Amino acid sequence: MKRYTAYAIGEILLVVIGILIALELGDLKQERTERHLEKEYLERLVIDLENDLSITEFIERTLVSKEENLIKVRSYIEDPSIVLDDSVMLTLKRSYILGAELPNARLTGTFQELISTGNLRLIRNKDLRNNIVNFYSAWEHNNNRIREFQTEYITLLLQIVDRFNFFESEPFYKEKPLKEVLIQLQIENEFHRYYIEEINYMEFTKRIIERNKSLVKSTIDSIQQELIRLN
Repeated sequence: MKRYTAYAIGEILLVVIGILIALELGDLKQERTERHLEKEYLERLVIDLENDLSITEFIERTLVSKEENLIKVRSYIEDPSIVLDDSVMLTLKRSYILGAELPNARLTGTFQELISTGNLRLIRNKDLRNNIVNFYSAWEHNNNRIREFQTEYITLLLQIVDRFNFFESEPFYKEKPLKEVLIQLQIENEFHRYYIEEINYMEFTKRIIERNKSLVKSTIDSIQQELIRLN
């Protein structure tokens, strides 16, 4: 009887040990899967953020061009010898670029997936996880501030540009100075006001884009450092 009892206990212990080993192996497999996913998500985030960096650098270059053309517009107003021709019209168009909307070709799929699936938890570095969330929140907040600062400069200029380009007959202001045209259209005061506002909008946008660029670069660096640590 004692021998049978000992045998039964031994069988039970073997079963328990087998279950524990299976659970341990399952945990190890789950751990490997999650670590693989963590690295994959971080690598994808770097790709998305490098795209954001490219966008900020494109906007920076475009703002340089915008500033140069806004300065030219000022000279057109002040110099009556400069008349509306194709070259001047091109400058006017370039002066209102980015006035309606910033380029928005961002890749946010990875971050959205992390949020919607709950897989953000797979990024074990809590500080990095918070930095990533804060980056996407800050970027959106900054871009919303830019939208709120947009002016009516582009709307006013389109009154001139569209007519100049699409009227079948010769526009009444062709080869006339810009100031004279503004007076004839009765928008001189509005133009001066919106022009100043557009200058301020451009300067404000430059500061925000510089901030976005700094944010994205620091976030990329943080993720890359974590990837090095994980490898």
